[in-house]
Parts: sequence; structure tokens; C-alpha cells
Amino acid sequence: MKNAFCRIQIDFDALLYNYRQVKNLHPELMPVIKANAYAHGAVEIARFFEKQGVKYFATGTIYEALELREKGIANEIVPLLGALTDEEYKKGEEENIVSLAHDRQSLDKALTHSSKIAVKINSGMGRLGFLPQDIGEVIHAIKKHNKTAQYVLTHYASADVISENGYMQTQAERLAPAVTALKNAFPDIKTSFANSAALVAYPEYAGDIARIGRIFYGGNPLYGTQKEALTPHLKPALALTAPILSINHLKRGECLSYMQSFTAERDTVAAWIGIGYANGYRRSNRVFSQDSNFVPHVSLLGRHCPVLGYITMQMTAIDITDIYDGKNIQTGDHAYVLGGEENPVTPEMLATWWNTVPHEVLTSLGF
Repeated sequence: MKNAFCRIQIDFDALLYNYRQVKNLHPELMPVIKANAYAHGAVEIARFFEKQGVKYFATGTIYEALELREKGIANEIVPLLGALTDEEYKKGEEENIVSLAHDRQSLDKALTHSSKIAVKINSGMGRLGFLPQDIGEVIHAIKKHNKTAQYVLTHYASADVISENGYMQTQAERLAPAVTALKNAFPDIKTSFANSAALVAYPEYAGDIARIGRIFYGGNPLYGTQKEALTPHLKPALALTAPILSINHLKRGECLSYMQSFTAERDTVAAWIGIGYANGYRRSNRVFSQDSNFVPHVSLLGRHCPVLGYITMQMTAIDITDIYDGKNIQTGDHAYVLGGEENPVTPEMLATWWNTVPHEVLTSLGF
């Protein structure tokens, strides 16, 4: 949101509420604060969780982990993307950051430079991780260097796809023998398997430490599934507002935005707000849908106001006809793009309008 007129507000009371709700699901938690803590501000969020007694953090890159160290965050940190160069491994060791071993090259570097190692297993995501059948060789290599593994991680690709005997269960079964071998070789190793969806829907597969992201920030990881109600009540922690820059009166038949992408079917009052696709507010042809479920809205005076026409680089038009009395809305007032005290716009709503996932909404529109 750099150089935007927008205001971002983080509700730490909501974060505390969500943390307590999640803590009821699992005793040991590893908040995921990658991508700037899902655009909530990684350093601020880490300091908040430190105060709650959290012991572990997961970042994305090694550089995210190093930034936390620079800001005085002392907790255990596991970079889920690992490191690449010898220099990165050495710097991670200097800063007491866990090294991720997910293939032979990363394992060799970790064994050369690191004292703390997390072994990643590919249980079916097809992204990072050793195949389960290769764990014997991994154990042999670690022991040959007189080292140990502190953590074993995997990522469940389909925890939010609810089905009996589905891929989630297949992944867990595929993982089990490799985990048993690692536990036998390194009795103190800790397991971390569950993301937010897995913790809620399949808590028996969570492992020793639940590695949780979106749910902390108020999102329902099972949104849109038949198990949506399993998620405890949560509160959105991020609100984003954009200021009204102008108020225009259109007669029926008049147009606005590029290519006359909105034509007024009635006399219309349109407000232009200071956010656009340069600020992460996506431009989409879906604004032409007659179905309100597919038209983006903002929240203003406790009412949802639909977007009109094409979203432009730094401005978006909204329809305020039904709530404007000539005095109650002025330039400089702010509309909620996300959040709102009444009738809030949720990341799930915006994800539906954009045909994407709430994670993309937050990381596009946040810090």
C-alpha cells in the first residue's frame, strides 16, 4: 500500500481473541508470519505473539527470519523456503535460525553450516521435501555428521477438501513410516504438520506443533465447505479504508470510467475512492455481472456500496446513491475496502468477487 491514501488498521484485541480460540485447539503453536505476517506487519505481529508466550515462528524466506532477528525477535524461527547459498546458511547459523533440509543439496549445506535442522518431507504437495522412501538416507547422512534433526515438517495439500478417505488421509498415511523412522533415530525431534485447515478439520494429524497462519488473522480455513462451522468464531484483525476523493452526479444514460464501462440506468451518485489496481485492488471484468455475489463492494455508513465500472490505477468508483442525502458523505471520508464496524467486507467476500483465495486478498491489500 506504499504511496496510497489508504489507512490500514490492525486490531490487536481481535488477534488476542483469535489466538485464544486457536490455543483451545492445540497446546503448541507455530504462528506463520511469512509474507509480512499475511500483510499484517511481521515485526509487530511477532512481538504480539512473543507476549503471549509463543515459542516458535515460521517465516517464508531466510531474509524474513533475519529481519525478525534484527528487530530483536529471539524465538525459534523456521524459514519454510529454506536458504540457498552457503552465505545464507552461515548467516542463519550466526543468528540461531533453523535450517530447512528438503533435498540433498540443502541437506548437505545444512550439515556443513548449521546446528539446527528441520527435515521437510513431501507427503504429496509436490513442492519441497524428501520423498518418504528417502528418509533412511537422510537419517544416515545426519548421523554420519554426528548431528541431529530438531524438527520434521510436511504440508498437507488438501486439508480444506473435505471427503472421507480422501487425499488428506492418503498424505498422512504416506508420511507415517518416515516420521516413525525419524523419531526412532532422533527421539527429541518435534513434528509440525498441520496448517489452519488441517488443525480444524483433522486435528489428529496436527503433530507436536501446529503451524498456523490464516486462522490467527480471522479467516475461516474451511470457508465454503460443509465443515465451515467447525472453525471457532474468529474476528478479522485487519481493516483497510480508502478516502473519498470526489462525488459525481450522473444522469441516467451517462457513463464513467475507461471505455464507458459503467452506464447509469438511473440517476446515480458515484464516489471515487483513492485505491486502485496499483494498490492491489484488482481490476476485473466481473464488475459487469448482474449477480451481486460477483460485484465487489465497499462498506460505507454501515452499508455495502458496489463498485462501478473498471477499477483504475489508483481510483475506484462506488455507487452511493442509496445512502447519500447530500450532506452525510463528503470528500475525505473513508470507506472500508476491508472490514467495517457494521456490515464489514471480509477477505472471503472479496476473494469470492475476485475469484481467488483470501490469502491473496490480504497479501495484495495489506502492508
